Amino acid sequence: MTSPQSAALYAAGLFTDDRRRPIAQWYNPVTDAALLVAPETSPEWPVQRFGIFYAPSGGGFTRVYSAPHEWHPREPRTPPTEQESFVAAVAEAARFLQVEMDFV
Repeated sequence: MTSPQSAALYAAGLFTDDRRRPIAQWYNPVTDAALLVAPETSPEWPVQRFGIFYAPSGGGFTRVYSAPHEWHPREPRTPPTEQESFVAAVAEAARFLQVEMDFV
C-alpha cells in the first residue's frame, strides 16, 4: 500500500497535473472502497501506461498487478493507442471485479 503522497508521485498525471487523461472508477458504498483505472506514469515519460488500483476505505492505494496497458505518445496512431490501452485496462479491471465477486 502507498501513501497519498507516494501515490501522487507514482501517478503524477492523475493526481497533480493532467486532468485530461481518462480514468474509470467502481465504488462500493458498503465497504467505502473503490477500484480505479488511471495513468500510472508521469506525462513526460516516453511510454505511458494505465494501471489498476484498489483504494480501500482506510485511504491510500494498492496497485493490482495486471498485463501492461501501454502506449507511445510520440506515435499516437501506432497500436496500441491510448484509447485501446484504456479500453483494455478497463476490461481487465471489470474481469478482476467479477473474479473478486465470485469469492464473496
